[in-house]
Amino acid sequence: MATTTLKILREINDRTQEEIANVLGISQNTYSRLERNPKNLTSEQAQKLADFYNVNIADLLTEGTPSITFNDTKVENNAYVGSIENDNHISASAAENATLKDEIAYLRKQNEELLKMINTRLNG
Repeated sequence: MATTTLKILREINDRTQEEIANVLGISQNTYSRLERNPKNLTSEQAQKLADFYNVNIADLLTEGTPSITFNDTKVENNAYVGSIENDNHISASAAENATLKDEIAYLRKQNEELLKMINTRLNG
């Protein structure tokens, strides 16, 4: 079964079916059915969803794989196209990880030295 644009938009925006159902003023079960078969959306529901997700109604109702752009990241034909922002975030995370590894190594060495000092005092 193909994933609908409605489901993709909901998941990209980290929303539950219940949250979107509340936006539309319908039950979660009714929204679930709409997500599986978006052709049953009323024009009012389509407009509410387009406004909520900040997309064009035509894009919302297009059949097939959607092309959705957000921040500098694009999801197209189920393939992820990364952005410079993500690369910078990865680089920053890698630098932070290296710093934390160095700190762990330093603390381990310090713990060993403290244990030696304790053993010396207890045995000495």
